[in-house]
Amino acid sequence: MKVLHITNDYSGSNVYKNLILKLDNIQVKQIVYSPVKSPALIGKNAITFIESESQLIYSHILNNSIDKVFYARKISKIVVDIESRIEIDKIDIIHAHTWYSDGGVAYVLSKKYNIPYLVTIRNTDINYFEKYMIHKRVYGRKILSDSNYVILVAASYREKLFKKSFKVFNNLIKSRVKVIPNGVDPYWIENAVNKKQNTNKSIFRILYIGKFTQNKNVVNLQYATAQLNSNGIIAHLDLIGGGGDAHETILDVTNTYSHFMTYHGTVYELDKLKYHYEQADIFAMPSKHETFGLVYVEALLQGLPILFTKNEGIDGLYDERIGEKVECGSVVEIRDKLLMMINNYDSYCIPKEKILKNHDWVLNAKIYQDLYFNI
Repeated sequence: MKVLHITNDYSGSNVYKNLILKLDNIQVKQIVYSPVKSPALIGKNAITFIESESQLIYSHILNNSIDKVFYARKISKIVVDIESRIEIDKIDIIHAHTWYSDGGVAYVLSKKYNIPYLVTIRNTDINYFEKYMIHKRVYGRKILSDSNYVILVAASYREKLFKKSFKVFNNLIKSRVKVIPNGVDPYWIENAVNKKQNTNKSIFRILYIGKFTQNKNVVNLQYATAQLNSNGIIAHLDLIGGGGDAHETILDVTNTYSHFMTYHGTVYELDKLKYHYEQADIFAMPSKHETFGLVYVEALLQGLPILFTKNEGIDGLYDERIGEKVECGSVVEIRDKLLMMINNYDSYCIPKEKILKNHDWVLNAKIYQDLYFNI
């Protein structure tokens, strides 16, 4: 069995690399095809395969202008490029790692060469293509209707997917939908701890790790922390990360409230990240939209209750009270939910064993292997 992975964002995330490495470890033959927009992305997340027939192909054929507007043209261009680089007759299964961008390619190849495929749905599919590319929704339904499986990395996307679709379509694909959360780096699996207990500290430390974009809603988190302090709750916000359209604003707010906010820059060393988790009491990332948010899982495995967003990311995956969820993400709402977490710290339950099972790439790779064999 040989799997063709189509993933336009391979260079931008370790998620794909981790899954493909673990599949390689259990002897799944793979061709990973990644069309990229910039030559600088070629070689990122490179892999040395155990399987001799496996390979990773980067192709600089995309751009940031025309391809964003002319969807059909982009799909056709990628199909032609794949046909010129890969022996399609040796491919048994196609795994499209996004619904529209990669799934559209898989759909065309499947029709042309009679190859079965499965599709993973992510944040951009739900919150960009579905929301703004209304004229492509019918085509999007065809992609899912012809697929063998539809993979959701977040349980919250099940409701969003079916809410926007016709009843006939829902009934058609319902049995094919599988929720398979992303795994985390093995480091967090190996260094998991039990839930942190309230130590009655005089200062509550809130931690944020991620990009500094408007979507992450960090500025509102900052002002919510400021309001806690104004109301007599001593809370310190630690910020790790950077980059993005809100970077300068976040730094300006941090400087304004430097007596209870600290910017640590980007931190990539896992031991150092673990140190920051150990110092924290709460992890907060009230993103407006979130595919899954592996950093939530890291925080949970380090014993921290989390502040997250309703119907986004990790929401719906665990029945236990793992933290508090915000709905609109306003300053007042974030402040009130943080205050609730501070006042009820011991009431939260982190199901460590369940989390370990759900987010271990070794176990997830076996699940995918079983799906491939079922197809």
